[in-house]
Amino acid sequence: MTSLLDQLGAAGPAPDLEPDLYGPLLGVWDVANRYLVEDTGKWVEGTVVWTFGRVLGGRAVQDVMWFVAPGPDGYPVRESGSTMRLFDPATGSWHVVWFSPAGRTAALVGRRGERGDIVQEGVRPDGRAIRWVFTELTGDSFRWLGHVSADGGRSWQLEQEMLARRREPGEVTGR
Repeated sequence: MTSLLDQLGAAGPAPDLEPDLYGPLLGVWDVANRYLVEDTGKWVEGTVVWTFGRVLGGRAVQDVMWFVAPGPDGYPVRESGSTMRLFDPATGSWHVVWFSPAGRTAALVGRRGERGDIVQEGVRPDGRAIRWVFTELTGDSFRWLGHVSADGGRSWQLEQEMLARRREPGEVTGR
C-alpha cells in the first residue's frame, strides 16, 4: 500500500507550470518572526521552521510552518500552519490558501511583483484586505511581509515580518 505522503509529493514541476513562481522557495528555512498582537498593539518575537515542497503532480507548492513564540506564562508554545499554492494553467494564476489547525484560514491569489517579489493578495474572513509579500529573495534568504488594510487597500499596516535563511542540506528539521 502506498502512503498518503507518497501520493502527495512530487519530484518536480508539472510540464506546463509557467511561471514556476514558488520554485525558488523549495527547501527548509529557519526564520526570525515578529508579529503584531492587535488587541495589545505589542509585537511578539519568535522563530519558525518553514518547509516548502512540490505536491499534487507538481502543480502545487505546499508549506508547513512550525512557529515557536512565548506563551502566556512565558514558556515557549509551538503552533503549526500550512499553505497550499495551486497553479491554474487556464488562467495562469496561483490560488493560495493558508490554514491552521485552529481553523483560521486565508485565501489569496499569487503573482509576480514588479521587482521580482512574490505578491499574494486576498481578503480575510472579516472583510479586511491582506497582502503577503516574499521580497528580497536570494538563493539563501528572503523577507516576508504581512500587511492588512481596513480601508480596502488605500493604506496598509504591517502586522508580521519574517526573515528567512535557507537551512543547509542535512540539518535536522526541528519538528
